[in-house]
Amino acid sequence: MRYRLIIFFMFFGVSALAASTFNDVSLTANVYQRETPVDTESGAWWGPGTAAVDFDNDGCWLDIFVVGDGGLPNALYLNNGDGTFTDVAAEAGVANTPNGRGCVWFDYNNDGWRDLYVTCDGPNFLFENNGDRTFTDVSEYAGVADEKHGTGPVVADYDHNGWLDIYIANWGRAPSLLNPNPPPKTNVLYRNRGDGTFQEVTGIAGVDDDGIAWGAIFFDYDGDTWADLFVANDHGPDKLYRNRGDGTFADVSEQSGIVTEVNGRPTGAMGLCVGDYDNDTDLDFFITNYDADLLWRNNGDGTFTNVAEAVGVANEGVGWYASFVDFDNDGWRDLYVVNGDVDGSQKTNRNRLYHNQNGHFVDRAEALNVTVDAVARGATTGDFDNDGDVDFYVVSNTGNTLLQNNLDRGFPNSNHRRIKIRLIGTASNRDGIGTRVTVKIGNQVQTQELICGTGFLGSDSLELEFGFGPESYQSGSITLAWPSGIVETYHRFSYGGDVYIFTEARNVVTAVEATGKKTTTWGKIKVAEVFQNYPNPFNPETWIPYQLFESTDVHISIYSQTGELVRDFDLGHQKHGEKTLYWDGKNRDGEPVASGIYFYQFRAGNIESVRKMWLMK
Repeated sequence: MRYRLIIFFMFFGVSALAASTFNDVSLTANVYQRETPVDTESGAWWGPGTAAVDFDNDGCWLDIFVVGDGGLPNALYLNNGDGTFTDVAAEAGVANTPNGRGCVWFDYNNDGWRDLYVTCDGPNFLFENNGDRTFTDVSEYAGVADEKHGTGPVVADYDHNGWLDIYIANWGRAPSLLNPNPPPKTNVLYRNRGDGTFQEVTGIAGVDDDGIAWGAIFFDYDGDTWADLFVANDHGPDKLYRNRGDGTFADVSEQSGIVTEVNGRPTGAMGLCVGDYDNDTDLDFFITNYDADLLWRNNGDGTFTNVAEAVGVANEGVGWYASFVDFDNDGWRDLYVVNGDVDGSQKTNRNRLYHNQNGHFVDRAEALNVTVDAVARGATTGDFDNDGDVDFYVVSNTGNTLLQNNLDRGFPNSNHRRIKIRLIGTASNRDGIGTRVTVKIGNQVQTQELICGTGFLGSDSLELEFGFGPESYQSGSITLAWPSGIVETYHRFSYGGDVYIFTEARNVVTAVEATGKKTTTWGKIKVAEVFQNYPNPFNPETWIPYQLFESTDVHISIYSQTGELVRDFDLGHQKHGEKTLYWDGKNRDGEPVASGIYFYQFRAGNIESVRKMWLMK
């Protein structure tokens, strides 16, 4: 059951990999924020978050937001497209969020403009993007001004209603002699109602974790299309919540193998990231820790195994930010880890860049000049200069660092290239967050999921980067499994362009060339289109609307979640116009079917499309 579309692309050409390694361009780019003061009460530097996004929709250039910690104002660096940035936070209306901690960009109202959420030690802030490089504070109206100690915000459409929800990790104080039983700071889940407001559903959903949380992350670890939730707690235990698909979550921490102690000590988890590091099509995740970092390999059966030491990523520093990125475009996800000492532990502050060599890693940070020997916390990644490779932006207590990736032609291969994918949801949320993208070329398969809220107190850009070796001159396929249940496959896709924008269920792909921001759209005229059934969920009857733009044969089949054919409708040759199919919730034998998820496959002419529906009794 796949939605097939054949599109032929011409090569845009490949920019040469030039220069040597990574270069610090912070001063010339104007993103070197002044020294951040320490917290006067605790004597520690909390370390703010940062996140990259194209907030002004200029088509190509990623901008950077940095939370102002320790009394500093926030910074919003507008990418000028010439290697420099301008701080526009004050003019944009996002400079002031007292006691700021974390940040994330997402389109909460599906209007096509990324909005900004900032967590704080105190009330949090939601800034609505006005589309003119200014923002409006809608925190109180939206109902998301939680007043605990917010740290890492993460975003997903956990209930598949087409609107993005927010989960906030909250940080409390660890027990001490002076305060043996500190009050808990329970995490918060806000469900997006779709009308500009949110409902607090933490207890209802079963994710009211009261640990000392630095961060969390939504990702679909079991491949059932529903966003699951992992919570990283300082002083342990960490939690893994499986999304049941009915608005609630189950705590599967124990049965999944996520242990609460490492080397006999509770974990001190800080940051985390998700990626398919071994290219086996399921998602693994990495957790930075006060002691040994953890790499949980997905076993594909709902369980995980910590392989950090075995594959060479048991980091020796106090880890904070981490991200799976393919820095050399060879088709394997590498791992960047930011370290920062705390409490005078004398552990290394030098960052790590683990080069992935077919599932095993070698630290090349020194050789590639990405160590940033400073007390660092947050970071974000993205191709800030649009030259075809991923750059790093790191926040530290002595100033921030923009590391521009200038890969040497001799390291490790001059024939590597990449494509960058942006998503526009229609039936799904506008950002396409939660979409799983699978790219096949030759014998290699790469899988990524668009995740919002990664690393530490921030997020990487909302773009997916896929690197390829010399075999990229062949054609391959790209499959997108959207949160709505729509699955689209693009065959005979040639690699070597720059940015490709996929719009859900629109039969078109837009290619954007960074130089001059030229755009080209490929596609074909639709002969038909199917829409979401209504009502959904339903009990026991529902209607499936569709539209024909010319006369054609129509066939609709209904399948169970296991792929079994439930009902088949051969609707024959129909004239153009708006149509509706009625289903009474019965199978081919006239028997009522059970509650659960069902798929309907629509075929009209050469158009195929699959959507998901939910029978709830």
